[in-house]
Amino acid sequence: MPATSAAFVRWVSYLSVISSTCMCIWYLAKAYRHRLWRRRKSVRPSQEIRTERRRIAQSLHDVLGSQLVYALSLCINKPDAVLQQTLEQGLLNLRLIVDSMDGQDDVMPMCMARFRHRVQPVLDRRGILLHWHVCDDDTLQSSDHLPRGHIAQNILAVLQEAISNILQHAHAREIWITLHLHDPACTENASQRGHLRVEDNGCGIPTCGQAGMGLANMRQRAHAIGGQLQISPRDGGGTCLHLSW
Repeated sequence: MPATSAAFVRWVSYLSVISSTCMCIWYLAKAYRHRLWRRRKSVRPSQEIRTERRRIAQSLHDVLGSQLVYALSLCINKPDAVLQQTLEQGLLNLRLIVDSMDGQDDVMPMCMARFRHRVQPVLDRRGILLHWHVCDDDTLQSSDHLPRGHIAQNILAVLQEAISNILQHAHAREIWITLHLHDPACTENASQRGHLRVEDNGCGIPTCGQAGMGLANMRQRAHAIGGQLQISPRDGGGTCLHLSW
């Protein structure tokens, strides 16, 4: 009887060790899956995704970009204003797309500086005067609150669409771009994060239809960052776009 009891106790001990080990393995596996899930839900893309974005951006720039540049060079020998402006617009849009893919985590002032670098030569060739009123990092007490990532990319997308519409439809001679970012340390209303204003002295908002305005896309971008978009006639002629968030 004592021998039987000792064997029973020994088997119970073995089963306890085995069940404890299984429970530890189950908890470790669950914790690992939870960590992977949290990583997938992270706003910041993984290193693999960022590398793939840079690869695609480089391919677009090298292949499609070079073809558009070559097509533009052909227009110099056989001038065609409409074709040249269309190709120029396509090349500008391509470069802006490449920039946005390659700078997903950049802060807003850096995105704006890169945007101006791309769009200024196009405006100069068309004789359009750009009035640039954009704050930078040096004018703010802290850069921790600056829009970046998907917020900055959505704001920039609204700006790109607005400028694209002006170049294609407005026949404007002047453009005003104003970006103001509220510093929480210097404002009483912390919910006001900033606003973007794009104005032109062109032919104004069309009286019928919204073809070419891209309003739905811009409103969707504004909604994605919890902002509001207003488009109205500008005093003195033209159009005023105001994005606040």
